[in-house]
Amino acid sequence: MTALHGSDQRSISSAGAGIASEIPPLPFAPIARTDIYADIDTVTRSCNGRVLLISAPAGSGKTVLLTDWAARRSSHPKCEREVAWLTITERLSDPAALWTAVSKRFRIATPPRRPGPATADPAHLIDALTARTSPAVLVLDDAHLISDPLALAGLEYFLHHAPPALTTVLCARFAPPIRWHVLDLPSRLTRWGSSELAFTPDQVRALCGDHGCELTDAELDTVVALTRGWAALVRIAAIHLAAYPDDHAAALTVLARPPHAVSDFLVGELVDALPPTLRQFLTYTSVPVSFTEKLADELVGGGAGHCLYELDRISFPIVSVVRDNAVWFTYHPMLRAYFLAQTDRLGPELRSDLQMRSAQWLRAAGLPRDALPHLLAGPDQRHLGEFLSECALTMILDGTGDALFDALAQAAPALLDDPFLWLVRVVDALVRGNTAAAIACLDTATARRATKKSFAPADRVEALALAVAVDAAVTGGTVIGELPHTVEPIGEPDFDAYTSIQLATALIARGAVARGEELLQSSLVLAEHVCHPRLVLHALTRLAFAASAVDSACAMRDRAARALAVAAEQGLLEAADAVQASTIAAYGAYLHGEEPDPAQVADALAVHVGHDGSTSPVAGWHGNVIGHLLALERADDQGAAADALRRNLLLMLETKTLPNATGSLVPPVVWALLRVQEAGTAHLLVERSRGVVGDLPDIRLADAALTYAANRPKATCARLEPLLDGSAALHPVTEITGWLMYATAQHDSGAPSKTVAALDNALRAAAPQRLVRPFLDVPTAIPLLDRYVGRFGRDERFADLVRRHPAARRRTTYPALTHTEMTVLKRLPSGRTAQQIAADLGVSVNTVKTHLRGIYAKLGANSRIDALDNARRSGLL
Repeated sequence: MTALHGSDQRSISSAGAGIASEIPPLPFAPIARTDIYADIDTVTRSCNGRVLLISAPAGSGKTVLLTDWAARRSSHPKCEREVAWLTITERLSDPAALWTAVSKRFRIATPPRRPGPATADPAHLIDALTARTSPAVLVLDDAHLISDPLALAGLEYFLHHAPPALTTVLCARFAPPIRWHVLDLPSRLTRWGSSELAFTPDQVRALCGDHGCELTDAELDTVVALTRGWAALVRIAAIHLAAYPDDHAAALTVLARPPHAVSDFLVGELVDALPPTLRQFLTYTSVPVSFTEKLADELVGGGAGHCLYELDRISFPIVSVVRDNAVWFTYHPMLRAYFLAQTDRLGPELRSDLQMRSAQWLRAAGLPRDALPHLLAGPDQRHLGEFLSECALTMILDGTGDALFDALAQAAPALLDDPFLWLVRVVDALVRGNTAAAIACLDTATARRATKKSFAPADRVEALALAVAVDAAVTGGTVIGELPHTVEPIGEPDFDAYTSIQLATALIARGAVARGEELLQSSLVLAEHVCHPRLVLHALTRLAFAASAVDSACAMRDRAARALAVAAEQGLLEAADAVQASTIAAYGAYLHGEEPDPAQVADALAVHVGHDGSTSPVAGWHGNVIGHLLALERADDQGAAADALRRNLLLMLETKTLPNATGSLVPPVVWALLRVQEAGTAHLLVERSRGVVGDLPDIRLADAALTYAANRPKATCARLEPLLDGSAALHPVTEITGWLMYATAQHDSGAPSKTVAALDNALRAAAPQRLVRPFLDVPTAIPLLDRYVGRFGRDERFADLVRRHPAARRRTTYPALTHTEMTVLKRLPSGRTAQQIAADLGVSVNTVKTHLRGIYAKLGANSRIDALDNARRSGLL
């Protein structure tokens, strides 16, 4: 710190070593940097002629740090390593004066002056220090002031040949121009810069506390972000905040401008010493938050590489990071604020031109989020509408919707009511998994389109309106309206890929799965070509959805796994598409007869809570019902889980759902209700489903399941034969389940050949996709496979796989008790007599006894105790 330099120094004698340390006094009590002190101790104990180069701008706390460390070390009673301190001045830049001063610090006599090489004096000092065996540390403060070529040559020689017991610490605003690699190659050099010296948040809080300024956590975060731990700026900030004890918010606002105290410090210590070329470079390149060399060339007209080299050479506080295969540079926030203030002196035309050039370059580089603030900052916003119509959707798909809408709300709020931006809001809500908000925004967008002209071209508005309507319908499970056969591309890959994906999804929901998959595959190629991970994830998830539409369990799991791999790689596992892919993967496992991953079941049940407290399933209503279906398999209270499953399916039905998607879920839900003996509830559900989605094959199959569970083989066959005659297009799972129930009915009717034929049809349909689930749902399916083993020809191998399936071995079949029998059975654990049960149910005691005989017969029991035991083991109770 320059303010501390001068002749006012205190001397600490080194007992026994013959060294005199002259350490500058500090006019204040420094903040203890114990973590860095330990690092300095590690360097100085290495005993290999180590060199520590601390190179950072003025006010970084270099001198204070070393002064406090040296004073603490010298005053320690067990200190073995002595410290010699020399502050370099302009006078000491002369080589003779430099080495004489260093020798005096070690109390070593200098030889008479004779003509000789620049290394003679440092060589003599090295010999004298080598003769001493005690360890020592030499601190050269303000080493950047060593500029004489001979002095630099001598310094390089001294550092390279220093004895092992000596550690040299150079403290400088920038590294003296010597060959540092000579020390770097043998690993003797340690470099520290601004980041190593930066105050931690706790140290910032402590320093502010020393000035009587207590900060909240939020205020502390703001101070740390503004100062980045730069010691002098932290101290200025503390003093500034202490002057506004009752209004820290206003003080922080002023601090960000920055105030005169900060500007004076920056100008006096950094800016004034810069040549005009660098000052202009810093002013122009402060317009963007961060920049590359190419963007800097665009702003300054060339020569950016040389300016960046010079700034790096003098350790100017500029941070560089590699992002998207390019090096991005960022100035310290307060420095950037200072130079941004200087752009006001450039005149409105040049300032506007810099904003526009920044926006155009960033947009061309595929960074619309970074380009938007520059368009909004310029006085001419003619290009804003064009930018939004071309880039708003891309920003949403990039996950930067908040940045888009927040920026517009502050700078151009009137635009937010544009029909096109309301459509974009629909996509944003869907990306976040907020179906309720998406549908609300879609309603508003429809109303605005009817009354207001958009800034976006009409064809773009129409294409996006169709796409978001389909996306919201599929996610929310609502009816899809009329569709065109194709959507004409507009030549923007992101936009075209998104609209094509939605058209394909609508075709799949309508049953045109093959055509929909063709469009999705081409959309996937387009998304991969433009390297847009969210669109890739979107296309893969919809491909998995296409596979689920035809019960292609293997493809469901493979495509969903690929989608989740992309989501994991790109950090998108929380995205709605990833949640939907996870749900599809879990359902694919369910169809294979496997236990789904509990984490995937949890994903399927996840809900999004809106700002108004409303909730909507992240995986959509279809996925939510699947989640409840899968949760039932592992639920401790299966009755409650089945009730939740029923309620959510009914809620899904109330939304005028997609018929095919909803219909395919009715049979597995009915089987789940039958497993917990809720036949009456299952019957009501089938009737409600028929009233909403019509008499679809899936609904007719669910109706047949009810007659099957009631042990009515003839009625079951009557319902199934029209379904299985080949005239209806059945989902594979529906067809397999139908054949299994038909096989049971034929077996009960004493028709073994028809039974085997039905089983063979079921196995032939199930084997390609390994659809085990229907064999687990239909209670008699596996016993029939056991009974007719060896009679399935080429499908015998798959039949054997089903019989040996772990889930099949765990499944216990339930007897076909009637609803009234189940009611009586559930009262048996209470110990109530037949007369009491009859009174409870309002029937005669003889009726109850008749039901008890039926229960005993079906459970193979001879007493109430045996019946209860068998009921519990079979899962009925």
